Amino acid sequence: METKNNVILHHGGDGVLFNLKKLWGLIRWSLIRHKYLLPTFSIVQAAFALAIVYGLALLIPDESQTTAMYLSSGAISLGIIAVGCVLAPQIVSTAKQEGITKYQRTLPVTRSALLFADIAIWCVASLPGVFMGCLAAILRFDITLDITLLSFLIIVIAQLTMICIGFAIAYAFPPNVMALVTQLIMLGGLLFSPITYPIDRLPEWTTYIYQSMPFVPITNLLRSTLFNYGLFSLIDLVVAILWAILGFSLSLFALSRRE
Repeated sequence: METKNNVILHHGGDGVLFNLKKLWGLIRWSLIRHKYLLPTFSIVQAAFALAIVYGLALLIPDESQTTAMYLSSGAISLGIIAVGCVLAPQIVSTAKQEGITKYQRTLPVTRSALLFADIAIWCVASLPGVFMGCLAAILRFDITLDITLLSFLIIVIAQLTMICIGFAIAYAFPPNVMALVTQLIMLGGLLFSPITYPIDRLPEWTTYIYQSMPFVPITNLLRSTLFNYGLFSLIDLVVAILWAILGFSLSLFALSRRE
């Protein structure tokens, strides 16, 4: 009996190792496919972060601590939103049109492994925007960042949430509808959502809408942990995680669906 159990454990360990090798192979393949896009995304994110921190500050005459905190945290949040909900869906939609997604479905790997590999790549792709947002905040407003394990974890959760939402949009909608949805998200996040300014400037009834969407709660989490400004809310964390689970589930369902 003991020998049999050892054999089972041995094969189980080999299976896990084999699956990890498959996942690593998918990540390497995705990295090779996007090797020319990642440097471009880094440049775009750097320009985007600088435009928010330096450009929007010119429109606000009162450079108070509140303004500095909202613009700085907003630059990081909007950078993550731009990569996860705008750039990633466009690339995934292009892969669908070119038949790459159809080819991926024929590979001897699980659908969840395909998603995890792409999520890992896009998490790396959004890191330059986070770094440039932090650097711009330090240089422009002389802000001291509170870099802790919790703030790093919140950044990862923000990335996962936005990327999963972006994947769900790309897999669920045709290209023309996907482009419209992503632009609406970006315009809403940049112009109307209380990300770069306090939510109390908006009518009270809109707060219920924004708090149920993932964008404002994620920005609140980033502001409270990375900039140590405002209160950390478990409700915001739950909202972000629920949206990440929803986005991943919808993406997995669409990727697993028979054509």
